[in-house]
Amino acid sequence: MKTAVINFKTDPQIKAKAQKKATKLGTNLSNVLNNSLRNFVDMPNYKETPYGIFKGSTITEKEIDEITHSWNRAVNELT
Repeated sequence: MKTAVINFKTDPQIKAKAQKKATKLGTNLSNVLNNSLRNFVDMPNYKETPYGIFKGSTITEKEIDEITHSWNRAVNELT
């Protein structure tokens, strides 16, 4: 299988917690992120994602903060 490198920034604490959780599940962070990307690509409803982002709409800073806070809370609950 050919691969491509994707670089993105994230909170170091979230990365560490995600890596720890992946290891506990017997996998690695790369597999977790690849699975997430596959799920994103395969979603039948293109306009709305489970992350609260809507194609073609504007999103406010407050909404971004609320989504980020919600995501951080969910990650913390997993660890």
